[in-house]
Amino acid sequence: MKKTKTNPEIIPAIAVIVLMLTATSVFAGDIVDVTMDVSSGTVDITAQGFDHTTWHPNQVGEINTFTGMGGWSGNYRVNEGSYGILNSFVNVNSYEYGADFVMTDTQYFNVMSGNHINNVVGGFYAESAGDNDQVTMNLKSIGSMYVWSEATNPYSLAPLRGNYIEKNVWTTVNGVPNTNLDLWVSTSGVATMSNSNIWGWTNGETGTSNTNYGVGTRSVSATGSGNFNQYGFGDSSLTFNGFTFGAGTVSMGGSFTGGMSGTYSMSAS
Repeated sequence: MKKTKTNPEIIPAIAVIVLMLTATSVFAGDIVDVTMDVSSGTVDITAQGFDHTTWHPNQVGEINTFTGMGGWSGNYRVNEGSYGILNSFVNVNSYEYGADFVMTDTQYFNVMSGNHINNVVGGFYAESAGDNDQVTMNLKSIGSMYVWSEATNPYSLAPLRGNYIEKNVWTTVNGVPNTNLDLWVSTSGVATMSNSNIWGWTNGETGTSNTNYGVGTRSVSATGSGNFNQYGFGDSSLTFNGFTFGAGTVSMGGSFTGGMSGTYSMSAS
């Protein structure tokens, strides 16, 4: 849904596609487990979960994707639960010449919830990219019947780190945009997005989005010089770094030198 914002100069030209994987479906109890050691190339993985009940037979409940470009090693694993729900895990780290990692997740809550028909679709986008061996993505995407959330996996590692990092969640109701929350940092140094609680950004079956699923604070920091941007939209309501709004859009951003750090909080409905 979104284009990678990485500066083309960060990642060297990809001359060889070393691996192309497509997991078109995973069935209840199945596990797709891919270990990767890529010197230079592109990996694309798509996993779809299908409902095996009588509520929405053979309909897709959730789609999770991973794309890696450059040079890196790591693992992607996914398994399917009830109603086409997926549990997906990404743990990847770049080699010295850099990489670009993207995870996406789409949640079809009509199917995932079993029998709650709110016509809500949720989306998630995460990216970390850079030109050195500091790029990492350690995320899990956990679907459940009424709410979806991403989290740090394992908790001891940085969820996103690189010259460029971004998280974005959104929902639509009856095909109309209902929420959209986004934060990204681009820097000459290293940027990191982290949670004091393992759980992070989330979408709900009624068309809600939140950057703070569970307790704790969400923080972002960076060394070097660069740019920071934070954006929120809510069709009915929006909270943005402690401010409460009715329906509307709020954005803030700026440039920095000598690094930056802070906490953020956004929710929308």
